[in-house]
Amino acid sequence: MAALPHWLGEPPAEQAPLTGWALSRLASAVAEDVRLDAVVDVTSTARAVEADLGGPFGARAAGSPATGRPGEAQTFRLTDVSTRGLREEDASEPWAVLFDPARLIRGIGTVTDARRDGDAVELALSPHPLFADPADAWLPPGARSLVVRLDPATGLLRSAVLHDDEGPLATARVREVHIDDVRSEESAGQVLARMARTLVEPARLTAEVAVETDPHEDLSFTLEPTALPSARSWTVTVGRETVRMSGDYAPDRTGPLAARLAELLAPARIVSHLTHAMPGPGTSVRSGVRPLRTFPFSAWAPDDSLTCTFAVDPDTGVLLRAEATASGHSVFRHTVTGVRTQAGR
Repeated sequence: MAALPHWLGEPPAEQAPLTGWALSRLASAVAEDVRLDAVVDVTSTARAVEADLGGPFGARAAGSPATGRPGEAQTFRLTDVSTRGLREEDASEPWAVLFDPARLIRGIGTVTDARRDGDAVELALSPHPLFADPADAWLPPGARSLVVRLDPATGLLRSAVLHDDEGPLATARVREVHIDDVRSEESAGQVLARMARTLVEPARLTAEVAVETDPHEDLSFTLEPTALPSARSWTVTVGRETVRMSGDYAPDRTGPLAARLAELLAPARIVSHLTHAMPGPGTSVRSGVRPLRTFPFSAWAPDDSLTCTFAVDPDTGVLLRAEATASGHSVFRHTVTGVRTQAGR
């Protein structure tokens, strides 16, 4: 069957709005299930020594003899693949990123380039040094870049090329694809799309948050002085305490409660942890959590036993209400009781 135009509309021509559009398209795919048959070619480039891709949390021994299968070329013939099934299993096959590209959002540091390329959108992604997964085959924290070609109609990637400091290191390319069925929850996709754009949207806000349920009290928050400062920050009042935080923090040196407050502000990275997203009331989405998506933990979706509900503010992208439940009981529940743009913005 031929793919229909997506509800997001045509990708814009200018780079800045195109970046937000492309992130929205990647995220909205979490609310879709595409069934397909495909032929995919995956190739790797020979390297004499192991590339330093693991980042500060990686176990790779940079400079040692390469342990992969250099120069290998593989062809995968796939039948009746379900993109929702890939998320529910958190599939690790080398071709899975092409049909489940929303997994990339959590590891993105910056979108260094976005442009129309014929009927596709080409994105050049650089990894975040702390939020990218060192075990990720396509966007590890030490990569130079990942260049992908996004199909606007299906939300799938036509190709992905990983670059290290020496050039292209690995390539995955869809040679053939046949779409058998597409099921979509548009209103859920709209919420996820709004969450994803906070990855690149600047905001300076103040807020009051009511922590209604949360087993943690640690509000310690460590800003990470990286080369990728967050475009988003807010000053949050929680009970009698006031904390200034940003969407960029050291995940290993920030308390769980503080991390949840940061993810309310900049919820883009939560999207990569979700699966089976369904619309909730108003501008909200209800979703399960994909298994094994554990580095770094999403403070709101750390375990696949949870069901998450998020209500988004259309203007700022902030989560106005977030709840994670297990067996019908609330584990975390926060409500933003007030949010304002800071003076001078």
